[in-house]
Amino acid sequence: MKNSFVITMWTGSGLAKKWKSYEAPTLLPQGTGVEFVNAETRLKVRVIGNISVEEYESGVEEIESMRSDWAAMSHQNKMSHAEFSDERHREAHPEKTGKSDDTDNKIHRLF
Repeated sequence: MKNSFVITMWTGSGLAKKWKSYEAPTLLPQGTGVEFVNAETRLKVRVIGNISVEEYESGVEEIESMRSDWAAMSHQNKMSHAEFSDERHREAHPEKTGKSDDTDNKIHRLF
């Protein structure tokens, strides 16, 4: 699992700005802030002042990504199966031609 970091800059009245980074922020030499690479812009950012750093595991994002990949593969397999079924139907019934064959193919694609 990949870890992500949320860097938050605070003001006297509350939250000022948040950033996300996939690399752990490093403490600046003065000890008054951190430096990190912004995940969105891929630019190096230095934040000085009242900040907090939170670390999160990004397993949820990876699981969602795997689910969408699996769904896409499943859809491809269903389409391949439908094409295979159509071909087997044509081989089993060579006498059928024209509109009735097209109708039969459409019915098979639904299943």
